[in-house]
Amino acid sequence: MSSPQRPIQLLFRSKEGVELYTLADTSSSAAPSSKPSQGGQTLYAGKTTFHLLSPNGSAAFIHDASVGLIKCDLSSTTTTSATSTTTSPFLQNSKAIQLAKCSPRGSYLLTWERPSKLDDNNNNNGNLKVWSAANGALLQSFSCKKATLETVQWTHDEQCVFHCVTNEIHIYAANDWKRVGKVRSQGVASFSLPINKGIDPNAAVKSGEETTKNKYLLTTFVPGIKGKPARVDMLRYPDRMGRDSSSTVVDDDSSSSDDKTVVNIASGQGLTSKSLFNAEEVNVKWSPRADAALLLTQTAVDNTGQSYYGSTHLFLLLEKDVKNPTVGSAMVVPLPKEATKDGSGTVPIVSADWIPNPSITGVVPFGVISGRMPALASLHHGITGEPTFLFGRAHRNTMDVSPHGRFIVCGGYGNLAGGMDFWDRNKGKMIPRRIVLKEEGKKAEEDNTKYVTIKEAADLSITSSSPVVGHQWSPDSRTYLVSTTSPRMNVDNGVQIHRYDGSVVEESALPWDNAKYRPDKLLSAEYVPAPFPSEEEEKKEFHYYPDRPQSPPPRRFTELKGDAAVAALNKLRGAQAAQAKGGAKTAVASAYVPPAARKAGGGGGGAYVPPGARRGAGGAGAGRGGGSTLAERMRQEREGSAATVAAVKVTKRNGPVGAASVMGPVGASAADDGGKSKSALRREKQRLAKEKAEKEAAEEEKRKQEEEAARV
Repeated sequence: MSSPQRPIQLLFRSKEGVELYTLADTSSSAAPSSKPSQGGQTLYAGKTTFHLLSPNGSAAFIHDASVGLIKCDLSSTTTTSATSTTTSPFLQNSKAIQLAKCSPRGSYLLTWERPSKLDDNNNNNGNLKVWSAANGALLQSFSCKKATLETVQWTHDEQCVFHCVTNEIHIYAANDWKRVGKVRSQGVASFSLPINKGIDPNAAVKSGEETTKNKYLLTTFVPGIKGKPARVDMLRYPDRMGRDSSSTVVDDDSSSSDDKTVVNIASGQGLTSKSLFNAEEVNVKWSPRADAALLLTQTAVDNTGQSYYGSTHLFLLLEKDVKNPTVGSAMVVPLPKEATKDGSGTVPIVSADWIPNPSITGVVPFGVISGRMPALASLHHGITGEPTFLFGRAHRNTMDVSPHGRFIVCGGYGNLAGGMDFWDRNKGKMIPRRIVLKEEGKKAEEDNTKYVTIKEAADLSITSSSPVVGHQWSPDSRTYLVSTTSPRMNVDNGVQIHRYDGSVVEESALPWDNAKYRPDKLLSAEYVPAPFPSEEEEKKEFHYYPDRPQSPPPRRFTELKGDAAVAALNKLRGAQAAQAKGGAKTAVASAYVPPAARKAGGGGGGAYVPPGARRGAGGAGAGRGGGSTLAERMRQEREGSAATVAAVKVTKRNGPVGAASVMGPVGASAADDGGKSKSALRREKQRLAKEKAEKEAAEEEKRKQEEEAARV
């Protein structure tokens, strides 16, 4: 890019105001952190009710109940100049606004407020309003009693607007709000449009092939009623919206512009539909290429009685069927049999989402967390739905994928302990973590800086020091944010930044002070979205920031191994423990003990012993890993087979749906016959057949000799 890239910024909203911080480059754990900028910029001072960031990060919309919705420009913000704070509202009469969202490209704002009484002319101007994000002008308004913004949605390019009413979805041109079509669906309750549509780098448009430009997919949901099952339809505007639907075009063959007539064109049948017998709510997740959708259905009551939280099911809808591209297809997502311990019963779906990068090679996969705790995380093929990779079982309920789709965090948030596993999807392994050891009397930038690398999965799992409320990847996929905010947690409010490998960025390297927001002053924290790339750049790269792999260690650094690593980390642990003696809540780094030292009982007194080495220890001193309590022994029984499905690929399924088999470690061949390849199995079969034939021939020869001897 010709212009310098925008730095990574974060927006904090607290009880005292809204602030903007610029994060220094801290993405490499094997190098000293850059010096942070001093403090942040106050965008707005005072009590606020909510805030909203534009999709391209150019503006922040802040709502103050005493003023209205205020716009703060972020496009010209630098690390030294503060954005001016204004008390005049950007939207007129916007004090009563309770909900707001931006259109996919950030050109429009949609707001909802409580329905107001009729004015003097007996008119109701509507409580669901569409505004221009550029000048704040009111463009359109509707009446909506329900507190939701999902009844009005834009297409990914903001060419059309869809508005859901009773039994119909009206379609308008976004520039002038003229009706251009309608979708007729009896009893429709909700619909969904993809907000992004990336270019498939693997697709080549053939001559004469139908193009999907200016054609938009959508799904509609009709709840079940009077014994009829619920139904989800995948439609396409303007040609496949259902037989009772129609689109509107202007007849350009008229002689004058005044005589132009509007023609209604009947639409064809929908692409595909799926009947749902156990679905009260449907959550739609669209593929980044906008050609497929995941349906996560949920019911409040589980008829089988196995779950207090109801039942969930996962379906995959495709725009083009594999065998017949003129129609779509719908299927149940086959879950790996390892998702349940006994391989039977209903499997709850904890989480499901797509890899967000449409520019990856091949089919875009999606991730699923399924099964009862400890749940199983897996990757699935984006067309067949088959599981292709298993992350393993753990107490995790969230799968956060970086914007470029390279790094994945499997986290256990909410009512779980806050554990996190950082994975590299391209390599199929957990990301190794480097701990830098700075020698006494030397500055950080001097040579001979030493570090140690932790590679074992049992040691790479980390747990947040505070309860996790918010979590998000940075736009450049190099850092990961976890926050503790009010009112969910009214203690220990603050924000912690992890690098892509899971290592924590020191608070001294952050431009904010978490003590400022304690105990309960922080309301929300999030990254400012990246700008949209230009049209030429978008053809080559979907994201504003480039996709970067794991950073190699600097050449001037020296890696410690064996006993030297154990001694250095124990020394570091002692230094950090001394700093925390005063009662300050400082995380103490535990020393890493290599496998060779663990087997020999090394590590010294008081040294940290990873979970893999604790299980052999007994007595009260074994602690959590020793299994000295009944609860701990029960946990170990539940997780007994977790290691057998950790970081493995899955073979192609040949049996019934859900009967996929595990291959073994990443890069290995089929594990059903001792991990041997097909060629090895074929050679062994030939060898056994040859040995059998030779044995039979020898026995036949011996029998003939015995018969001849008997005759003599």
